Parts: sequence; structure tokens; C-alpha cells
Amino acid sequence: MRLLTRADLESVLTMGETIAVVEDAFAEYARGNVRMPLRIAVQMPEYDNGMHGVMHGYVGGEVDALAIKAARLGGGGKIWVFLFNPEDGAIRSLMDGGSITALRTAAVCGVAAKYLARSDAEVLGLFGAGKQGRTHVAAINEVRPLSLVKVFDLVPGKAAEFAKEVSAKLGIEVVEADDPMSAVTGSDMVSVTASTKAPVFEGKWLEKGMHVTSIGSHGPQVQEIDSDTVARAKVVVDSKDAIMAEGGDILIPISEGVISEDHIYAELGDLVTGAKPGRTSDDEITLYKSVGLALQDVAAAERAYRLAEEKGVGTLVEF
Repeated sequence: MRLLTRADLESVLTMGETIAVVEDAFAEYARGNVRMPLRIAVQMPEYDNGMHGVMHGYVGGEVDALAIKAARLGGGGKIWVFLFNPEDGAIRSLMDGGSITALRTAAVCGVAAKYLARSDAEVLGLFGAGKQGRTHVAAINEVRPLSLVKVFDLVPGKAAEFAKEVSAKLGIEVVEADDPMSAVTGSDMVSVTASTKAPVFEGKWLEKGMHVTSIGSHGPQVQEIDSDTVARAKVVVDSKDAIMAEGGDILIPISEGVISEDHIYAELGDLVTGAKPGRTSDDEITLYKSVGLALQDVAAAERAYRLAEEKGVGTLVEF
């Protein structure tokens, strides 16, 4: 078994590599080559109202990988990914799940932007100056080179710190947005990476041709983008089954009668395989909503393991 720490993963797995393998995994999902139950969770109110969740999946075809992610959420909990040999179930690797999660969550947004953002999109309005915001900018920049990022965060000083750090790291102009409206207006793309329970901007602020990404919140009762945004947009999701189980950003507008389930245009895999076109007009507003799927963890973990093997990175442990 190969143990891979956060430092090990950072030395081998790039955002570009992660985007490529996640795109492959969504293609396999569209082809019916993925087995992936919905996530399960155990609530633990005795421990800071924490929760322990498990995501499990097999991605066949070109990826051919089996993995489990176990996450203790709340109270500074840890995340682990266990990668197995799909043939006999032997464990191949135990790796830091926080690094995998940060990369794979952002990577799928890069894949979505590749198919849904205008080809000339270069200005990003970002909500959330945390770890996901950092990796998200890197992912979007891989597929749509950015000239400007406007970041808004409710925590005083956090956006300014983010702007300084990300600008220096990626060589992109990053500025703090004064308010939610200024983060949205004038942007080509708008991304929400903050885990909020209420909408962070108003759909009426969106302009023609914008692409919106929502990855920050999941749960049937939470809504980080408003119903007007959903109604105005061509909606693409990671998995319709998963969205209909825990995607409040879609479920709430349906319950309000603002949209019907048929308003969901496609799953991301449909765009990757060419079963449906992505953006078809420079004027349409597009929305990618993701609640996160095990296939992303499986694919990213497999690629990290293969790269670590090639480069001799990590610690080998014999059972």
C-alpha cells in the first residue's frame, strides 16, 4: 500500500491532470460505466454536531478504478481516500482526502466551463475566499485564461488576503469586490464556492452570456443561488439523481413552481460525450450545479496513485 500525504499529492497531481481525468470519468458515467450509490452519512450530535460521510464508487472503462472517501465533517474533521484494486479488493493507497476533494471539486467546474462558458470569457466573479475558491480559480484559468477575478466574502479581510495570495500565485489580477452586485456585474462567469444556506446574489443581476457555477452548498433545504437564476439559465448538473435527492438550488425552485424537473437540460457527461451540445449561443445564460459525486474522488485518486508510482512518491507499507 502506498501512503500519500498532502505534500505527496501536491507534488504529483496538477489541476490540469485532475481536470483531464475527471472529464474522462464523466464520459464513462454517461456511457453507463460507473457504479456509484448516493452518499451515506452518520450524524453525531455528541461531537460538535458532526457528521461522518462515505462516498463509494467504481469507474470503469479507461479509468478502471475503485475507491471510498470517508469524511468527518464539522469540528475540524479529517478526510481520507482509500483506493482499491478493483479485481481483488486489495488496498492500493491511503491518501489525504482533503487534497483530493479540493482538486476534484474545482476540476469538475473547469470541465463545465469548457463546455458552457463563452470562448472569450475572461472575467470571473467569485463568492467565497476559502480553499475551494483558490482551487476554483486555478481550474477555471486552465480552460478559460482569466484576466480578472473579483472576489467577495462576508468575513472581513478574507477577500483582500485571498486577492493578494492568488494574484501572486497565478499571475492574475485579483481584486476584492465591495459587495455582491459588483462581483456579478461586468463578469463573464460567476462562481459560488461558499457554503451558504441562502442565495448570495440576485438572478436579475445576471447579464446575457454569463456562465454560473454553484458548488458550495448541497442539501434539499439550502439554496446558494436564487430561483430567478435557475429559471433564467440553461441548467446542467453533475447527476440528475443526486440533484433530485439533495440539490436544494434546483429542488426549491421546483417546489415553488418556478421550474419543473424538465428544466434540467443535461448532465455534464452528456456534454462531454457529445450527446448534447453545451453552449449554443453567446447570449444564453448557463448554470452548472454540482453536489459532488464519488466518481470525481475515484478518478482523481487513481490518477494521483499512478503518478506517484511513476515518480516514486509516497511511503510503501507492507501488510
